[in-house]
Amino acid sequence: MSGYRFHSGLVMAAALAAPFAVALALVPFRTDLSATNAALVMVVSVVAVAAVGTRAAGAVAALSAAAWFDFFLTRPYQHFTIADRDDVETAVLLLVVGLIVSQLAVRVRPWWSTSGGNSSICSACVAAASSTAA
Repeated sequence: MSGYRFHSGLVMAAALAAPFAVALALVPFRTDLSATNAALVMVVSVVAVAAVGTRAAGAVAALSAAAWFDFFLTRPYQHFTIADRDDVETAVLLLVVGLIVSQLAVRVRPWWSTSGGNSSICSACVAAASSTAA
């Protein structure tokens, strides 16, 4: 756990900056991209932060993603106001999914480190999928 504390400041900065950068990158496509698809792209930044950071960093990333989704990708643009009910639901779901992913990332980290992070996990998943499909 000490390795995570060592770089927690960097991860917290990434938790704030990564969703901002992703939302900003999506601005040119916001008229062609549905809000749901934009939110799914935003979740990737939350997952990235949650995978390397702490529960708090994942929560900050989820809050940041929801805020920048609102500011840059919903009408009225560049205001912290959402006019469409569907966009409100999408923003709330973005926040909730981000918080859940953060919790899952923290919970699976000890399991992953004890397994050595090797391909046996992938083999087990493939075997389970094969037996389910059969």
